[in-house]
Amino acid sequence: MDLIAEALSNGIHFSWITFDEGYGKVPAFWLSLDALGLRTVGEVPANFRCWPTQPQYDSLQGPFASKQVQNVVRHSPVFYQQDWHKIQVKDTTRGKQVWHAKAARVQLVDGNGKGSFPTDRRYWLIFAKNPKTDEVKYFVSNAPANAKIEDIMRAGFARWHVEKWFERAKQEAGLGAFEVRTYRSLLRHWFCSRLAMYFLAAQTQRLRGEKSADHAGASGGGDQRSGLDDVEAYLALTG
Repeated sequence: MDLIAEALSNGIHFSWITFDEGYGKVPAFWLSLDALGLRTVGEVPANFRCWPTQPQYDSLQGPFASKQVQNVVRHSPVFYQQDWHKIQVKDTTRGKQVWHAKAARVQLVDGNGKGSFPTDRRYWLIFAKNPKTDEVKYFVSNAPANAKIEDIMRAGFARWHVEKWFERAKQEAGLGAFEVRTYRSLLRHWFCSRLAMYFLAAQTQRLRGEKSADHAGASGGGDQRSGLDDVEAYLALTG
């Protein structure tokens, strides 16, 4: 939260904040992001808790307690009574990546540490499944009720660019091959790796542009190759 607040104070504007379930599993983190007025979407673990409907009583007994999202998407009528939506989240060199999704508005645990109570506002809970791999993901978003699920999903999957940047930086620019003893040395190595990655991305785009469209892998149709899009997406997300 300190890093995000510092970025905002430096004039950086975020269209979305997205993160993995390591952050998403903390209810207080969601409330802190809300306080900053940021639009967010993040993954949550299967045992993350919420209420699909407003509980009638403040009680920890089963009928009124919060439910794990993995059970909500299986047993709550707000999910099992709706059809799957097919959403194209990105293009890859192997074709379009399409996920199936269901979404509903839920209330989170307030996260104030004084009990288990539903939040005043509602959030999106999205249950996403890859029909080719059977991979399952759970997303939560504080986007408004009229937001398009397609937009939320694509923002949630934008982390892929950051993950690929780290993977390529370790493979091509030595990001993972360092032995330092001080924080300053770590930052220097990090900075040199970023410069090398930006140079490689710029040259990749320049050389790709010189090849004919029928040259294999030269058209830029896929987003699995190193390019400025990945680097710029990383820089935008990290500030």
